Amino acid sequence: MLDQYRPATWLIAAVAAWSLGLLLATAAGLGGQVGPHPGNPALGPEIPALRFSESAQRLGPPSDYLAVGERPLFSPDRRPAPVAVATNDQQAPFEGVLTSVLLTETLRMAIFSENNGQVSKRVRLGDTVPGTGWRLASLEPRRAVLEGPEGQRILDLRVFDGQGGQAPTPVVAIQETKPPSADAAGSQNVAGVQTPPSLVQQASQANDEAQRGAEEQAQVEAIRARIEARRQQLRDQAKDNNAPVSER
Repeated sequence: MLDQYRPATWLIAAVAAWSLGLLLATAAGLGGQVGPHPGNPALGPEIPALRFSESAQRLGPPSDYLAVGERPLFSPDRRPAPVAVATNDQQAPFEGVLTSVLLTETLRMAIFSENNGQVSKRVRLGDTVPGTGWRLASLEPRRAVLEGPEGQRILDLRVFDGQGGQAPTPVVAIQETKPPSADAAGSQNVAGVQTPPSLVQQASQANDEAQRGAEEQAQVEAIRARIEARRQQLRDQAKDNNAPVSER
């Protein structure tokens, strides 16, 4: 039994001896002279100094990159696309008319129309009409002054002259006619010509139908009144005779 626990016993004994020795060394002054570093900066390590030197420019002058523009990478033929410079001679002539003028405290603008109203251009005072060499120099409530290659051009505000547009819907007057007589109706039927009834005829027919409906309703009410009176008479007779009488 003692042989089985001998290795563990020796291990415990060794740890106990080491702990006891460490305790004795600490009591004798082990680690008593260990403390923080003194505050003298001269005792610390020297900080290295940084020195910057001017390096050469990596990008060269613009003349070194002329080949990039002369041989563009994304062009199929590696040739630059032609650039068209618009001049006053190449600009289209202006053939518009003044259709609107807007004058406010903060905005002075004119609206011009071209190609029979298909194209509308809005131009502020002092700006150039898009696509032309004409500039809006002056603006009045009913007039605009343009300056261009041919000098000055004065455009008056276009007003409606009464021409063009669709004709108004014609107004047809409805004439009341008397209903035709029997002879006239017969002659029309013989001739095979049928005319639609007028408003007066339609009103007369509606009035006749209303009268016939009132007469029929009056007849129904009269029949109901006679039936009710007959039933009341039979009830009175039954009370007098004290005998049941069947209602017919």
